[in-house]
Amino acid sequence: MLFASHSALGTALPEGRSHARTLNAITVAIGLMSTGTALAQTAPSAGSVLGTVEVRDDRLNATTEFTGSYTTGASTLNKTAQPLKETPQSVTVITRQLLDDQNVRTLEDSLRSAPGMLVQDSSSFERTYFSRGFQVDSVQYDGVPTVRTSGFAISPDLAAYDRVEILRGPAALFTGAGSPGGTINLVRKRPLKFRQSSAQATVGSFDTYRGDLDLSLPLNADGSVRTRLVAAHEDKNFFYDRASTKRSMLYGIVEADLSANTTLGLGVNYEKNDMVPMYGGLPRYTTGADIGLPRSSNFNAAWAKTDVENTTVFADINHRFNNDWRLKASVSYMKEDNADQSGSNFYAVNPATGNGQQISAFRQSLVGEQKAVDASLAGSFEAFGRKHDVLVGGNYMQRDYDLASQLMAVPNNGAFNVFGFNPADFSVFPTTPAPNRAATNTLNRNEQLGLYGSLRFALTDGVKLTTGGRMSQTENYVLNKVNGNYNTQPYKENSQFTPFLALSYDLNPQWTTYVSYAETFRSQSNQFTTAGTPLDPATGKTYEAGIKGAHYGGKLNSAIALFRTIEDGRSLQVQAAPCPASPTAGACFANDAKVRSQGLDTELTGEVLPGWQISGGYTFNQTRYLRDTAANANQPLSSFTPRHMFKLWSTYTLPGALNAWTVGGGVNVQSNAYKTAGAIRIEQGGYAVWAARAAYRINRNLTAAVTVNNLFDKTYYQTLGNTNGGNWYGTPRSVMATLQAAF
Repeated sequence: MLFASHSALGTALPEGRSHARTLNAITVAIGLMSTGTALAQTAPSAGSVLGTVEVRDDRLNATTEFTGSYTTGASTLNKTAQPLKETPQSVTVITRQLLDDQNVRTLEDSLRSAPGMLVQDSSSFERTYFSRGFQVDSVQYDGVPTVRTSGFAISPDLAAYDRVEILRGPAALFTGAGSPGGTINLVRKRPLKFRQSSAQATVGSFDTYRGDLDLSLPLNADGSVRTRLVAAHEDKNFFYDRASTKRSMLYGIVEADLSANTTLGLGVNYEKNDMVPMYGGLPRYTTGADIGLPRSSNFNAAWAKTDVENTTVFADINHRFNNDWRLKASVSYMKEDNADQSGSNFYAVNPATGNGQQISAFRQSLVGEQKAVDASLAGSFEAFGRKHDVLVGGNYMQRDYDLASQLMAVPNNGAFNVFGFNPADFSVFPTTPAPNRAATNTLNRNEQLGLYGSLRFALTDGVKLTTGGRMSQTENYVLNKVNGNYNTQPYKENSQFTPFLALSYDLNPQWTTYVSYAETFRSQSNQFTTAGTPLDPATGKTYEAGIKGAHYGGKLNSAIALFRTIEDGRSLQVQAAPCPASPTAGACFANDAKVRSQGLDTELTGEVLPGWQISGGYTFNQTRYLRDTAANANQPLSSFTPRHMFKLWSTYTLPGALNAWTVGGGVNVQSNAYKTAGAIRIEQGGYAVWAARAAYRINRNLTAAVTVNNLFDKTYYQTLGNTNGGNWYGTPRSVMATLQAAF
């Protein structure tokens, strides 16, 4: 898990690739590809249109832009730039080049193609992320942890980011309370010491229009003070009726070298999203059968709209004492304002009549704030004739989530027939509150403080032992602002210790094998026992063993891992609502449930042969309830998580006189998934969704590209719900054309 090797500076882009390739490259690539369907390929390197640019191109540096690569030498998930091969957990880095080639603009779209990750829809703009059957509830920004809840569920625009780093498995050492699923780290672009600018225009299906601008400028002669500005605007419809979004983002940062060893950064990120969304997804018949509705179906009211503004202000300072020791401190403040006028549909449909659906009307406003601080000191020291690494630090996070809502009365309870739905019948938002439904206003607060540390011992030249741990303190409450009472009393969880332990062995300079053990804890203090006390946290233990490879000087990275996670002490309902002991008059629970998730992760990223980039992975995941209700006994914890997922994206730049062309594409393959409600089973069979891309480098500054997603126009549900709703089709075939200029 921790620590970086020391990096150096390079000066050239990897345009002229001449490193030798052997049969081993073919063996590794085919070994991964054989787990799914055959390979297609993809698009041009951003580096190829930028000319020669000074970048940190050492394989141990984590920055990915301008490298033209689908891999990187290191990730920063562990506070320092640590080589992927030396990280004893499953880590994926989605590079800037891969984001550009896939024409990915949002976090959820990047995760849909990431190995082992599952994205579930709940509206046009709200998504939930899963890894290894568990929800991923932690998103970091430059290593500063935040809590991702419904209040902060708007997916960020990725134009401002260099890469997306994903840890599948426990992340408690640095993020504190959370599920065993992992964490996501979004790493921002930083200013360059030289002038560099680019612009991109995109047009495509569903009336999509987008423009991007990225400008980096030195503010003095030597570039010791520099700035970067990234702006983007997108206007598009969704593939279903009467839904659209207008989205703008602006990112600005100033960096100053206060001395040869100290750099200060100050930045702001602003996003505004005005939407006519679809909530709730599509229903099914009361029998659970698929209605077979067109993919364009949308049964939301015409009055539905959501306006969201997100603002983040941040600062960080980096100081290097010498070649061995460095200090980093970061602070951030995030605010979200959300005004929502929803008109979602719900209830199952009668197969004989088409009746049953109703439309609700909610007006709600949300103000969310997150404040976070993170500081760490990392270095190395000599002992017993070898160099060892140490890291110590701490972080603090406070999240406030203020939600006010009112259910309104809809004439005839909003009833309609799915085969005769007329949105004009629901064009005016109701003005009368629903009977017996008073307005609500709650303040949810979560605070977390943690101190962490890790020590990596070099036992021999090739054997390293990593020990680490975190001491966490959390406090949570829910305040009813209407009556001044606490829905959930303030509850503090003190001295939660989560250890980490790993042993790695370098088989040779290319291959490293490892075993690791990590623990997690997840707060459940919003649920109560029959004694009226908050439930204790659920605790997780994860065991992982794997082998990682770095080939051809780090231009190609591979990984295979076996994992098993057991989460114990999960909440199990023991008394239905209203439970007299519960201060919320809800149900009562006990720490009696237990689950297991186990499987296999494989991944291959980087340059297999000159001009051939690949990013792919296969995941096998089996989840089980080990102890729960009789209905859940021996059933999957996460039946909507496919047992098998294979994801591949690849590019090939044609040789010789055709080297201005890059062709490629990819495929996402998964086995069946399902959800159950009593005797009803809602299922999506296995499927494959293909994509293709072709790009032409007009000159060294200009590139045009066309991307086709869902190439064969596969109809499938990418998210399963229940009979009342929550079922979401995958996007039909779409075509996007881009023109990119660098100057």
